[in-house]
Amino acid sequence: MTTSYHLQHRFLVFILISSTLALSSCSTLHYYTQSIQGQLSILYNREDFDQLLKSQQTNTFLKTKLQQVKTIRQFASQSLQLPDNKSYLYYTDLHRPYVVWNVFAAPEFSLKPYTWCYPIVGCVSYRGYFKENDAHSLAQQLSDQGNDVYVTGIAAYSTLGWFDDPLLSSMIRWRERALAGLIFHELSHQVVYISNETAFNEAFASAVERIGSLQWLIENHQAEDVQRYLGYLNAQNDFRNLLNKTRIKLSVLYESNVSAEDKRNRKAAIITEMKSDYAVLKQTWPSGIHFDLWFKTTVNNARFTSSMTYLQKIPAFYALFLEENGDWLRFFKRIKRMEKVDQKTRNRLINQRLNNNFDLNKIVELLNKRQANKSVHKF
Repeated sequence: MTTSYHLQHRFLVFILISSTLALSSCSTLHYYTQSIQGQLSILYNREDFDQLLKSQQTNTFLKTKLQQVKTIRQFASQSLQLPDNKSYLYYTDLHRPYVVWNVFAAPEFSLKPYTWCYPIVGCVSYRGYFKENDAHSLAQQLSDQGNDVYVTGIAAYSTLGWFDDPLLSSMIRWRERALAGLIFHELSHQVVYISNETAFNEAFASAVERIGSLQWLIENHQAEDVQRYLGYLNAQNDFRNLLNKTRIKLSVLYESNVSAEDKRNRKAAIITEMKSDYAVLKQTWPSGIHFDLWFKTTVNNARFTSSMTYLQKIPAFYALFLEENGDWLRFFKRIKRMEKVDQKTRNRLINQRLNNNFDLNKIVELLNKRQANKSVHKF
């Protein structure tokens, strides 16, 4: 066991003690206990990539994935200027499909998400559990109180640079481009993370994921995959706009003075209309691109808020990336400066750049131009 692990162990114990001193609820104590135990288990069971690659007991599939991730990790630091540390250079086998299960909740007639507050990270619009049953238990409690709820499995999360996050077994079945994007997303949380600003943090990380993935494909000369991914992102933007249009309709309804029964009926009608609009919309997308899985669970306020948290503000970060001419360091410095302003100013800076019909071809053209310049300078 390394010194680094001992330091991390001591830090987690410190957080557990300091957090529980002020707790009076057994359920809250249980939550923090399972959080610490879950994180410790991940760290304790980490294995170094190089040792796994040398071992004859490591199967061929895992070795291939580890090599892929080493290449992705090098690209992240050298080409995207993401943190250069030991994150994603260890591997942990979870022996379960997801690392955590997140619970999202919102009142029946409101799109304001239920929030939970934690040490260090601040308040966020979800609560994560390392055991699926615990997540569903909380979801049931919140549902019994009249809230809309949504539970989903999560493949990875960031510890914001406090620890060297490992590659998890929940991630390795992802295709190379998707796996690269996931790593770019999680590493970006180590660059900028503003307490109590879930929508800002996730939109920033999602933009880095998407732009970084496009650059990954371009620099690896995968032109066909660039167009396929661009088609997916354009479809996702259409879907995001559909979610936003439905969100506005629901917000107007919830602010009206009609009875609870009328709100309930009209809410169901608005969601049914959204599903019909989606069925028409997806016919305009390239073959094989769809978001059918989104509708597999009950569509409710919690489902809306969880998706809009990640998607709503992404185009603003595309615009900021273009304003910095695709220079990652300047882009990151620009975003970091937003940490120092008040929330109202930060929202204004983001919202004035929020273009729902942002043309992603501008990003591709810029990345292609920078790649061409880079190739010229090699010679």
